[in-house]
Amino acid sequence: MEHIKRSLRVLGGFAVALGISSVLGSDNARSEALKGFGSAATGGLGGEIVQVRSTEALNHELCRSYSFGQCNDNSPREIQVIGTIDFTGTEGRGEGQGCQYGRTCSAPYKRESLLLMDGNDAHCDGKEKTLVGFDRAGKRPLEIGSNKTVIGVGPSATIKGKGLRLNGVSNVVIRNLTISDVNQGVIFAGDAIAIARADLVWIDHNRFHNIGRQMIAGGFGPTTNIAISWNDFDGSDTYSSYCNGEHYWNLLFLGVPQTITIANNYFHEISGRAPHIDGAQAIVHLVNNYFHNTNAQQSGGFFHAVDAGSSVQALIEGNYFDNIETPVKAGSGHIFGFFDKSSGTAQDICLTALGRRCIENIATPVPRINGFRLDETVIRSFGALPKPSIPLPFRADDVPAVITAGAGPGHLGSR
Repeated sequence: MEHIKRSLRVLGGFAVALGISSVLGSDNARSEALKGFGSAATGGLGGEIVQVRSTEALNHELCRSYSFGQCNDNSPREIQVIGTIDFTGTEGRGEGQGCQYGRTCSAPYKRESLLLMDGNDAHCDGKEKTLVGFDRAGKRPLEIGSNKTVIGVGPSATIKGKGLRLNGVSNVVIRNLTISDVNQGVIFAGDAIAIARADLVWIDHNRFHNIGRQMIAGGFGPTTNIAISWNDFDGSDTYSSYCNGEHYWNLLFLGVPQTITIANNYFHEISGRAPHIDGAQAIVHLVNNYFHNTNAQQSGGFFHAVDAGSSVQALIEGNYFDNIETPVKAGSGHIFGFFDKSSGTAQDICLTALGRRCIENIATPVPRINGFRLDETVIRSFGALPKPSIPLPFRADDVPAVITAGAGPGHLGSR
């Protein structure tokens, strides 16, 4: 293969190799040196390269073989997505028991529906039961095998109407894609990316929009060595829990154990779960993310970004919370994160455990509920990790400009 010259520069703890991007050829021309959990993910590096333009081809190349209903295709392969692959309506319509969920909205916003998962689902208790219609394709995600890269070619490659599932797999890379319109407005009728019992996953430079439930959901066993970087989580939606055009169901992680890096992402028009994390043995690093709402203070309701369960250990650094009512919910797990300026004593803790200073977060205007805390157990947990697992943040002041310029598809070689 022709030798490819690449130059490196570092931004926000991620070293990006510039030059010929893998969206123009093989992922062998890999355009990154990622730090954080998931940094060892290579996906389909060194394997067959295929281009797909149809629903049938994408479904086949993501997983060519199954055993007892689970994907067992472990061969390394890079799947390049060309154009828009639209699954909407390809598997017909379905309906099931559910209810109208949340508030009754006035135009232009619409109330969400909820499709019950099973007979024991209590989400509709106290509400009138009704039949809820949904697109079957959105409820049946595409299975991905181990050692796969799925990557969009160009800035507009899209998977529409169906999400992706990583179930019992390892070493998967998902980059440069838009995933959209998965049963918009119908809760529990499909996630954009679902992760279950998976290890070594990198989700990078994607855009998520008009998703009925979670944009990324992890749980049902280990969710380890996961990196979520430079994604555009676009929550603008006519269906919204608070009738304000903002999506509530964004990121949900419930695995045991969990090690997750969430870095350099753009969260906007969101009203909750960005992320929601729970479960024992959860270690999460949120670094240099930009959380931005345009109308949170004006439209009423309850707005939060980070919501962590009692056993979660979260290091929160260099993030910019712009017009977010509650950056960190009060009572969230074990949190170490500076709000505005830091004390010398607290920085001594970071220098001792991490070998560097911790980077302050910015929240403007000053949040009504301030859940930032300095729990030393978090720093001790991170201090015990290999140093490549801990990206070095840049200053939060630079986050809005840097992240809005570089997040989402079409920016693989822009930094």
